[in-house]
Amino acid sequence: MNIKINGDGLRARYEGAAAPSLKGRIDNIVGSLWSTSSAPTETFKASYKVAADAFGNILDTLKGIADDIRHLEALLENYKAPFTPGRLPEWKKN
Repeated sequence: MNIKINGDGLRARYEGAAAPSLKGRIDNIVGSLWSTSSAPTETFKASYKVAADAFGNILDTLKGIADDIRHLEALLENYKAPFTPGRLPEWKKN
């Protein structure tokens, strides 16, 4: 997920150029338009469309991972597994 969002730094280091990352595209648009009142260029609009499409795919993947984590946590609770960081226990007052 990190490479999808931030780009491949290793590739950029050894090959000199890598495709713009999602974050790089957004940073470029925001940085260029932050202190101007002019409309975004067609290049910025196209770059935003590419970033928006990529983000949709990343968000779908993250939602799938979140579902997998919830399922795993339910299994851990079902088998009364010991506490793990970030997992809230099911508590019942006796």
